[in-house]
Amino acid sequence: MSKTFVYLVYFGVYSLAILFIGKSSFGESDSISKFFVGERKIGLCRLFFTFVGTWISAATILGYTGNVYQNGVAVISMSVIPWFIGALMLYAISNRLYDNDILTIPQLIRNRYGSRGLQIASALLMSCGYVLYLVMQIKGFGIAASNLLNIDYKVAVFLVYLFILYSTFGGFNSVIKTDTCNLVMLALSVGVIYFVIVGKVEGTWLLSDSTVARETLKAGVAVENPGLFRDYSPLMYISMFFGWGMGLATNPQYMIRIVAAKDKKTARKMLLCAIVFLALFYFALTQIGLGLKILFPRLDTFHDTDDIFVYAVNYLLQSRFSGFFLISVIGACLSTANSQLLLIGSMLSYDVAGQFGKNGMKEDKLLGRAKWFIFIGGTLALILSLNPPEDILFFGADIWGVFAVIFTPLIYGALLYPRGTKAGAYGSFIVGIICAALLWGRTTRVYWAFPATACSVLAYLVIPFFQRKTGAKG
Repeated sequence: MSKTFVYLVYFGVYSLAILFIGKSSFGESDSISKFFVGERKIGLCRLFFTFVGTWISAATILGYTGNVYQNGVAVISMSVIPWFIGALMLYAISNRLYDNDILTIPQLIRNRYGSRGLQIASALLMSCGYVLYLVMQIKGFGIAASNLLNIDYKVAVFLVYLFILYSTFGGFNSVIKTDTCNLVMLALSVGVIYFVIVGKVEGTWLLSDSTVARETLKAGVAVENPGLFRDYSPLMYISMFFGWGMGLATNPQYMIRIVAAKDKKTARKMLLCAIVFLALFYFALTQIGLGLKILFPRLDTFHDTDDIFVYAVNYLLQSRFSGFFLISVIGACLSTANSQLLLIGSMLSYDVAGQFGKNGMKEDKLLGRAKWFIFIGGTLALILSLNPPEDILFFGADIWGVFAVIFTPLIYGALLYPRGTKAGAYGSFIVGIICAALLWGRTTRVYWAFPATACSVLAYLVIPFFQRKTGAKG
């Protein structure tokens, strides 16, 4: 039996599963509460699967592992540590966030500051950020599917476009089901690949940069030992938190899952369980990246960072299980993509289109608009994915950096700082946009999002101070 036939069987079975999940979920989302947040009745197990499922994306599977292959454990300091700090920040605000009776995060901003304009602007900006992030997921799907089915990348990304749309049209319950299916497959795949790759390295089951340097030298390839912080200064290391870390802590795709829990205790317990699981998961991915460097030390000379993991598993490990792994990569990309596409549809229908007119829109019309916006957002991301970024790990950090710059004061101020004002919120929003536009991607001694976030937070705090001073004089 040929490998291509086996891969087609994997893809066919997975396609049928997605079709079944999507079809079974269409009748479960007949209200905006069900469609957006599952009526806020999601239990611990389902909440865990959808939170972790939307966390593990193409940036995790392809970008992180490929960067570990190239740069060693230094990547942990740039991504995993900030991610986990961001998760702990979500845990710290989970009770206050849950207490707000909301369907979207821009609605929280409007309720706190009494501004429809700020609600609309926030929803538009968040949606634009998610369209860009969707490009990363579609690229990851395209890489995996093109290897799995031996088809052109552009044909492969069109397939994910159809998968994403179909699995998102069923609303929040459909997303939860696909997240559960995809995470189970991915956990099995990564576990098997971890034991296969690490087992091929003689003498140890715990790989490190020094192990890589020693073993590759035996093969005639000199690899430096970069250490945990590589060549970054301590200030750069600390400030890079304002990309992945603070961006994650201000990200609606994670916050809305806290809101969707059946109670506050469930949300907090889910976050702790997710952190434990993800710690084990990133350990396995790190070991896989280091093991691939030892086994195939020259892959990065003829493959891009994001292609290394898929190429190694598909062509170099020579296992029919490789097809199951490629399907799991597709599933990881799909789980993050449909979560973000659902938020695009939710925010653009409820927080933007739904704010016009005296009484807004009726519920059935909002649901119809949400599906149209899902289609538009997915189509735009598909077009942009035809010319994707080279390194999705760092591209994703810059997108989350924009979220950190603009929404740190708005969201955390709304939950933790009762003296925040509407004027301060507007000021921080405008200052955040200006600073992000001026500093995005610039090479400085600190990560660009750090000074930009400092400026937006300062505007948020200083404007109310002058308001109070002026009021006192009056």
